[in-house]
Amino acid sequence: MAQKIITTENGEVITKTSKQVKTERRIRKFQKYVSVATFAAVILVISSMCVFAADDNAAPDGVKTSTMSSLANIIWWLVRIAIAAIGGIPAVIKIVQGQSDENPRDRNAGIATLLITAACFGATFAIDSVIGI
Repeated sequence: MAQKIITTENGEVITKTSKQVKTERRIRKFQKYVSVATFAAVILVISSMCVFAADDNAAPDGVKTSTMSSLANIIWWLVRIAIAAIGGIPAVIKIVQGQSDENPRDRNAGIATLLITAACFGATFAIDSVIGI
């Protein structure tokens, strides 16, 4: 069997068979397919949520939807906290590291990330008001 010799960053030499290399390529290809399928599924779910949210006759007469509204508000706040944690904390860390290392590129990257996170955080309020559950 053919072998492929790979040198790592540490200087280690790894020998892989052609079967292993082919398997790794297939895995990477599958990961791309999964990411595209996941993205398509998310878009489908978002569009269907918007369609059902736009329905004026969603609740029949006499049915209270306050529990659903409370649940939706809790979910929106969980999403906001996740956005702040995933985007905001690393951005602040990047700003502090860039400032302490006197590296303006890292600091500016952190500021840009923080602004993007703030825009996403604010967008949750806009989406919530548009859906209006």
